[in-house]
Amino acid sequence: MKIIFLTISLNLGGSERRAITLAKYFKQKGDQVELWGFNGPGILSQICDEAHIPWRLVSFTWHQNPGKRLIDLFRIMTLLRKARPDILLPHTLVPNTVCGLLWRWSRAKKCIGYEGGYEFGLVDPGWEKIAAGQMTSMICNARHLAKALLDTYALDPKKVRIIANGVELPQPAQSRAEWRARLGVSQEAFLAIMVANLSEFKDHEILIRAWRLVINQQVMGGQNAKLLLAGKNFGTEPRLKLLVSELNLVEDVLFLGQVEDVSGLLQSVDLGVYSSKSEGSPNGVLECMQAGLAIATTNFTGIKEVLGKDQIPWVSAQNDVEQFAQNILTLQQDIVLRERLGKYNQARIMQEYSLEQLCAMTETLISEP
Repeated sequence: MKIIFLTISLNLGGSERRAITLAKYFKQKGDQVELWGFNGPGILSQICDEAHIPWRLVSFTWHQNPGKRLIDLFRIMTLLRKARPDILLPHTLVPNTVCGLLWRWSRAKKCIGYEGGYEFGLVDPGWEKIAAGQMTSMICNARHLAKALLDTYALDPKKVRIIANGVELPQPAQSRAEWRARLGVSQEAFLAIMVANLSEFKDHEILIRAWRLVINQQVMGGQNAKLLLAGKNFGTEPRLKLLVSELNLVEDVLFLGQVEDVSGLLQSVDLGVYSSKSEGSPNGVLECMQAGLAIATTNFTGIKEVLGKDQIPWVSAQNDVEQFAQNILTLQQDIVLRERLGKYNQARIMQEYSLEQLCAMTETLISEP
């Protein structure tokens, strides 16, 4: 069986991580796999090289001159026909829309889309609905997102499947001590981290404002704390750095960019934090849970679904900066509580968000008649 995965980028975000995880799995099963991206190359293409998975840059932008878009769509259709895939697995809105419109001309047997966030309408509502209706199936990573997908595109409920993200952190490349030395912080400093690309879909601003209140308490208590923001810039970094400067937090908030050794970084910190405007099932939260970290977050359905009901006390209202800061401070000051919550998070990952479950459920869906 030949499977082609299509992603919006050959850099590494949550959906791209999911795609490469599945690509590796099916390759190990003996299937022929390829990964195509509309932007890049980047870290994802490097990972493909290391795993001996063929990748291809197929440059495409939906929001361009309609004539140019039509020419590019015809070019992609021609490439797909030549590639002769059995299965197409596009990931996220633009690849879903393109493949939904073209896949029947590619001679593929199935086209199964994956949607991991509230991106509806960003391409074109009309074309998105047509494309979604043409798909063999659609995968969502959370219950609330599946409901939104059904409502937005008026799909047959039988076409939508919920398959949770799976997470498994690799062995760290650097130790806790090495990472802290690299960051220029002491071994005793309290470190909190948000792992998420810097984009309009996240809410780093609320977190930064809450961190100003946290630092106010640290100054009074004589403690040292740093907020780490790990993620690629997708447009909001200049604005966030300006806010950090305005709040006099330049020494207290570190922008790390995209990090390859996420495992090592997570084992060097003390607390996970997360704030977002739109989430399906956030990998940045799942990875912190897998690393055994307690997590303070803002309120969004996708985040609460991942954390589970026992973690609700550490979820603050969406715009409640004061409560967000207080939750961070409470978890900072109570190491026993942090350790207990971290163990709970690790157990929840093993039970609900394993890679084995992700791969097995996807394979089952592909195999259905």
